[in-house]
Amino acid sequence: MSDDKTSLKEVVASYLLKNPDFLDENPAVLEVLEINHQSGTAVSLIERQVESLRASNEEMQKQLNRLVQVASENEKLMSRLHHLTLELMSIGSRQEFFTHLGNSLLNDFNADILQIFLLDRDIASEAGDDVIGTQPDDPGLEQFKEQLEKGDSVCGRFSQSKLEFLFGSKARWVQSTVLTPLGENGCDGMMAIGSSDPARFYPGMGTLFLDLLADVISTSLANDEPEEQRRTA
Repeated sequence: MSDDKTSLKEVVASYLLKNPDFLDENPAVLEVLEINHQSGTAVSLIERQVESLRASNEEMQKQLNRLVQVASENEKLMSRLHHLTLELMSIGSRQEFFTHLGNSLLNDFNADILQIFLLDRDIASEAGDDVIGTQPDDPGLEQFKEQLEKGDSVCGRFSQSKLEFLFGSKARWVQSTVLTPLGENGCDGMMAIGSSDPARFYPGMGTLFLDLLADVISTSLANDEPEEQRRTA
């Protein structure tokens, strides 16, 4: 008997799926249909459909609001990048360049710590406290090879070893990080921004601002090379 009931239910369900206008053509059936909430309260099919549509519309509105918010934030960041690029272009001192860059980044991203690594130690020595000079064959850089080869910024939770290399004694305070290669595959170095907020930098977040800014930094570094070195590069 149970098999017959199951079979009949399947037939009815299949018929209704193939004939979605059945209830429109048979309003008497629609009027007596009831669907129970989990709480046990009976409601008409129309009320249940209205409730479902309302919930769907609310979710769509939330998604739209999130998209509008992201678009607005991106517009503000692109405007800030434009102004920051113009500001950096007018600075002749390497130390002032990186100091202004560091202050802007920390303000724009509400981060706690910034560290820049340059593979040109001569430039790094003139660039201020936020910049560290290192050699391309530094063993500590090997652990970042995968991230640097991606060519774009990488966000998320980093291992303790990586954090200690990037931030030294301040590593214990860093809960999320964004790492940005400078130059192709990090040929000029890399830039790390850390936050004490575990959710501040997360995998998949937009990093276009930082990736474009990395191009600005690399262009500035290329312009700082001696003319003879640029001709033979």
